[in-house]
Amino acid sequence: MNDHYPDIRPLNRATLPQEIVKALTDLIMKGIWKPGDLIPSEKELAARFQVGRSTIREAVKSLAVLGVLEARAGGGSYVRAPTSELLSGAFRWGVLLSERNLDDFVDVRALIEVECTRRAAEHRSASLLGRLAASLERMAVCQADHDAFTESDARFHLAIADAAGNPIFGTIGSTIQSIVRIWYPKTYYIAETKSLTISEHQTIFNAIDLGDGERAASAMRAHLLAAGQRLRHVLSEDIRERVKN
Repeated sequence: MNDHYPDIRPLNRATLPQEIVKALTDLIMKGIWKPGDLIPSEKELAARFQVGRSTIREAVKSLAVLGVLEARAGGGSYVRAPTSELLSGAFRWGVLLSERNLDDFVDVRALIEVECTRRAAEHRSASLLGRLAASLERMAVCQADHDAFTESDARFHLAIADAAGNPIFGTIGSTIQSIVRIWYPKTYYIAETKSLTISEHQTIFNAIDLGDGERAASAMRAHLLAAGQRLRHVLSEDIRERVKN
């Protein structure tokens, strides 16, 4: 193991993947790695942080979802160039989300998505309804496939953001969904999470289909609060496990 990266220091044994994400993000933001740079291998990072390779693998995957890293088949992971001013915000929200600031994230998410849903209902189209119905159907048949379920869930929300009639909503919606893809699948161990998510999405769809903006907005708010509560439960369990260990 070479000494090119003295800034990478061991973390404690209870380290979670999100702490590795934060550590890697800090190194990138300090300029240790710049856009286009190849980061150390999974094996070297595991040795330097003194954690398991599976922890490194999950952290790198999360950063790829956020658009921070680009994983190239057989060629390692490279730092991507920022594509928007929102990227640094995604960095921070994505790595710092915890039980402590989950309410802040849900609040911001609601401000954006509830208004998008109201507008989408008021200007509903056959195209939007088709996209939402396809996402709902896909979620129903992919409950055993976590990745496919998460992707279909994201498509439902992004279709609504796109239909709000303001391209900035779509950009912000994509940033929100990048964070959702990292954190909210943690709730899948709760047996009823997927069925509740589908049911909540169906209620949103029905209101949009009726063109009822207020009912649609209310349904989206209820869904976001419920999803946030499910995640809060999981984050609380994470903290209790760490204290126990």
